[in-house]
Amino acid sequence: MNFEIGRSSDFVVEHCYSCAIPGYLIVSPLAAAKSLDALPKRSAESLGPLLTNVTSLVREAVKPERIYCAQFGEEQSQLHFHIFPRGAALTKAYLEAFPQHASQIRGPVVLDWARDRYRSSPEEVYERIASVLTQLQEAWKRQHA
Repeated sequence: MNFEIGRSSDFVVEHCYSCAIPGYLIVSPLAAAKSLDALPKRSAESLGPLLTNVTSLVREAVKPERIYCAQFGEEQSQLHFHIFPRGAALTKAYLEAFPQHASQIRGPVVLDWARDRYRSSPEEVYERIASVLTQLQEAWKRQHA
């Protein structure tokens, strides 16, 4: 099972292997860093364009209603970014669980809730997201050819 979408000279982009949400990507620097200001200058300068490109790949592959980009560092102290798509089915399930949020969906709460609700083994995640994973990998190759 290969969850890697692609890598640049400074970052690796992988599909999340513990949450069965198609298109949920993790972007991690290759250099060890615990915060944005600890990134090497070249990595920091390439981060914005990389996140833009990765978001575009997710938008093409899964066509979500919204894409969140987040950096928390609570579970894992090494710097990494969550690229998290919220599609119609996820939104519906979330609002069924939290009808009081219908007037304003809270992205960080959605991400946290979905990571628990859709937590799966890497094998289960791979089975569920294999076709999207292939699409993302091929799109990365085309983008970086």
